[in-house]
Amino acid sequence: MREVIVNKKASKSLKEFFPWVYKSDILTKIDDISLVKILDENKKFLAVGYINPKSTISIRVLSFKEEKIDKNFFIKRIQKALIERVDIDSNAKRIIHSEGDFLPGIILDSYDDHLSLFFNTAAILKFKNEILEAIGEVLTPKSIVISGDLYSLKKEGIKDFKSEIIGEIPNEIVIEENGIKFIVDILEGQKTGFYLDQRKNRKILTRYIKQKSKVLDLFCNTGGFGLYGAKIKDAQITAVDISQKAIQNAKKNFLLNSKEATFITQNAFDYLRVLRKEKKKFDMVIIDPPSFAKSKAQKSTALRGFKDLAVNGLKVTEDEGYLAIFSCSYYIDLKDLEKILLKASKDTQKQIKIIEHLYQDIDHPYILNNPYSLYLKGLLVKIV
Repeated sequence: MREVIVNKKASKSLKEFFPWVYKSDILTKIDDISLVKILDENKKFLAVGYINPKSTISIRVLSFKEEKIDKNFFIKRIQKALIERVDIDSNAKRIIHSEGDFLPGIILDSYDDHLSLFFNTAAILKFKNEILEAIGEVLTPKSIVISGDLYSLKKEGIKDFKSEIIGEIPNEIVIEENGIKFIVDILEGQKTGFYLDQRKNRKILTRYIKQKSKVLDLFCNTGGFGLYGAKIKDAQITAVDISQKAIQNAKKNFLLNSKEATFITQNAFDYLRVLRKEKKKFDMVIIDPPSFAKSKAQKSTALRGFKDLAVNGLKVTEDEGYLAIFSCSYYIDLKDLEKILLKASKDTQKQIKIIEHLYQDIDHPYILNNPYSLYLKGLLVKIV
């Protein structure tokens, strides 16, 4: 294992268990991907991690203890993560959530024991064989689909990453959460196949839906929020997504649960204006867009998009009705959402109160020492 010396700034962060070291804070010249022991300027041990000099976040910490990084290390990490996945009413869950489970660069989801393994850093691929062996020993999966974040991997020097399939995988897997069934396609679906992080929030929002009320599910993807409302509260759902494939999948999921909805394939921004023109209103409006801000530079544009959605969302919400709005980007936080809703309240002359603060589910851990691990935030508000 090679030794890397970091400056005082990085040393202080590492002593506070922040798991990243930026390129500008590294004093030792390293030219290739390596496993490294991280030392301060006095040669005192700080952590063990992997380094990729092509990445801005050059070092990601694997352990704050001096320990060997081998198959047994990954076995222990996976076993620990499994112990923490308790009280999840589903046969689908995230088993490894990158830094949240102290395994940076790895996302591992299980769908009825079919696994989706997703790599998002180049350096973690150095341990690919050990990771696969550890997964096989701990989980004995039916199959594994191996994929990666091609954009990130290319930036970090991996130009020819190819997806793989180990074992036999069906085209569609049926999962069930809180008594509701969903079809998951881990070969062609979004990211690793399904948005497991919103499981808890789907259940929370459904508590506020009244029987047979009208619900607008914007950016519905495969129909999760709307389907909960339809199944549990017999709500009248209007599900909107710009993706025709997403709408087709949502229709399948509603059919699987013997429920119906109105499905709209349209840009959510435009459709809100159509609803305003037609003077249509809903008892609950759910706004769960994709990440508008994947970097700090995109934040101002993202905030304008959220403001547009919040204003028009409130305008199509009934008095005494509810609006839920989510951000899945670290760069748009709860305070940003509160400011957006405050401005939207003034613009629409609708007084609102916050009912719930909403976060990612328990199998997507938030590590306090790494603020970037809290990425999903939401607010449920009521018009009063």
